[in-house]
Formats: sequence, structure tokens, C-alpha cells
Amino acid sequence: MRKSVRAVAAVLGIVALSVVIMACGGGSGSGQKLPGVREFGLTDEEFVTRVEKVQQLIAVCMDRAGFEYVPVDVATIEKAQSSVRQEPGLTRRQYKERWGLSVTTRFDDPVRAVGLGPNAQIIERLPEAERVAYELTLFGENPDSDFAFALDEEDFSSTGGCTREAVSQVFTPEQLEGTYVNPKDVLVAEDPRIKEAERNWTQCMHDRGYNYQADQDAIIEDYEQRLAALLQGDDPESLTGSRLEQLRALQAQEIQVTLADLDCQERFTDEIYRQVEEEVFGRRVSG
Repeated sequence: MRKSVRAVAAVLGIVALSVVIMACGGGSGSGQKLPGVREFGLTDEEFVTRVEKVQQLIAVCMDRAGFEYVPVDVATIEKAQSSVRQEPGLTRRQYKERWGLSVTTRFDDPVRAVGLGPNAQIIERLPEAERVAYELTLFGENPDSDFAFALDEEDFSSTGGCTREAVSQVFTPEQLEGTYVNPKDVLVAEDPRIKEAERNWTQCMHDRGYNYQADQDAIIEDYEQRLAALLQGDDPESLTGSRLEQLRALQAQEIQVTLADLDCQERFTDEIYRQVEEEVFGRRVSG
């Protein structure tokens, strides 16, 4: 998943040296296509190797704690990633018309459900108390930060339990931090064409009544905060009366702003990102 422009800008100083090195090494100006990359700048082969290693280490950690865990294969992890704010069988627009950005509109977790592979059935068969202990051992205090989702977000900072123990042995300390940004993403974000496209996106959203600064993450954070203020720790499925009406209104607003975002992306940023990312990465980046 491509890091947002805001996230890239926040770490420009940290990775500036890497950017200079890469720019001097030929880059897109050399006339050669750079090899395609996966999360954290991994090649396809590195991606497979690291996913398999993490899954093996999780199984060892869980076994040490007395729990059964079957290492999840790479294809299943990739299938889980394909459910991050998208859904097989739905077009990009169809998904957004139904779910927006999935912040206030759905409270299931298809990424985790798929990413657990056969372990979902193992968990389901456990008595309640053992299930809680299993998930605490696997995920730590934050059950929402499963491996497939954290990998797709390029952010392991909130992982815990055996998942954290495993990724800590496979990924670098820099990659474990939520501030990690692939230097090639910085090259993309600093391209004048991208900057102009983002300014056009911002103006497009402003014209529609939204004051977001070229950053989908800002929309997600905005609706996460609104939802938290409404729920105040309660289960969304338990809301009734006026609070349920407020939730439905919030969901409608999220879908509306998401469709405005999509329209502005299609008009001003999609094609520019495709061009620049193909030059920098050698192919279109997913996400």
C-alpha cells in the first residue's frame, strides 16, 4: 500500500540521504525500468520469504505458549490483503458506494478472518476463556493489528504478542516503526507532477465542501475520531434510538465524502500516480 503524501513528508528529513543515493544511482532517469516492489520495498521473492518466516516464527511462539497455530501460506495472506478497503467482486466505485472507507460502515474484519487461515477454525472451536487467551497470545493487547493488515499498511508499530515477536525477527527496526517510508515513495511524493496533482485534488475536494489536504488518511482519521466520540466505548451493534440515527447519518456522510474523494482521484491524481510510479518503481504500485 502506498504511503500517503503526508506520511512521506513527515519523514523527508530522515530518508533524505537515501533519496540522494537512489537518485544518483540512475533511478527513472536512467531509461531502465526499476523492478517491481512489494510492501517495504521488497521484491516478490523477498516478500514470500519474509511472510513464510514470520508465519513459522508465530507458530513456534504459539506452541511455546501451549497453543496450536498453523503457519498461513503466502497466497492466503495476499488474499487477506486484497480485502483491505476493497472486496473481491466489487469495483472500486461499488465498494465505496457500499462501504465508503470502512471506518463507520462495517465492523467485521474480513482481513483478519481471511489472514488467520485455518487458525480461524482453531479459535472458533475454543471455549470463550481459552479463545481470549489465544488471541491475547497471538495479537497482544491490540487484536485489530493482525499480521496481514499491518503488513499491508507497512506499519507494525501496534502489533503485539507472538505476531510482534515474529516480525521483530524478520523486519528491520526501522520497518517496525509506524513512521517507516520506502525511499522510493519519497521520490514519488517529491515529483512536481505529483505535487500539482495533489493540489488539484485538494481544490477539487474544497469545491465540493471538504477541507482535506491531499490525504485520504486524513479522511480516515477524521471519521475514526467522529465514530469514537459517538460510541464512547460502546459496541456499535448495541446502539439504539437517536444514537443509532447519528451512526447512520455518520455512515452516509462517510460514503458521500469517499465518493467525492474517488471522483477527484479519477480526475486529477490516478493517471499522474500511474505515470510517476511506473517510472520510479518500474510498475504501478497497489494500494
